[in-house]
Amino acid sequence: MSVLAISTGSAILAWIGLVLLLVVAVVVWGLLENVRRPVAEIDRYASDILQAGVGIATNLDGAEQLVKTHALATAVPDLAVAYLKKLGLLR
Repeated sequence: MSVLAISTGSAILAWIGLVLLLVVAVVVWGLLENVRRPVAEIDRYASDILQAGVGIATNLDGAEQLVKTHALATAVPDLAVAYLKKLGLLR
């Protein structure tokens, strides 16, 4: 008998084991695919949220200028009245 010679019973068990391994591998692949799809969707949502946050931060970059704009805008009516008085259009 050679080293490679195995009994029929052992060969059948080996084939059954290989088929079961294939079945388990397919089931595991399916389960991983069921996990991968939601993870990819969450990743897309996270990317959208990050992009929106960066957009908001970009829009707020000039917010500190609002204080200066407010001060200038509140000074305009007084300056306009003084200008009209200087022109003699207002007493």
